[in-house]
Amino acid sequence: MARGLAAAGWAQWPREQARSVAGFLEAWWARTQREESPPTSACEVFECCVIASSSVTPWLARWEAEMSPTTRQHLDESVSCWREELMSETSPFTWWWGTEAEERAAWHELKVWLAGQR
Repeated sequence: MARGLAAAGWAQWPREQARSVAGFLEAWWARTQREESPPTSACEVFECCVIASSSVTPWLARWEAEMSPTTRQHLDESVSCWREELMSETSPFTWWWGTEAEERAAWHELKVWLAGQR
């Protein structure tokens, strides 16, 4: 789904349609962060939102703004989920739609942010 949205260039769609997609992604991320046991892990939802929007920044900002015991738990679980990628420097955004340089930049931004959260 995420890669398909990115490939379709949803952010360039007519305003109402683009707002609907953005609203869905924002609501999905916010709800996931607030649920102790979401149906899809925070790690996976975060990756989908990043891939669909081709940006890490807004999703990290929301994570930081929503920091609570539940979101801290999701952060810890996500770091565990990304452990292999963190050790190997391989991006977790396996379905990235865009240039390799953009993907590397997104991964770098996430790693810098994670380092500041520890």
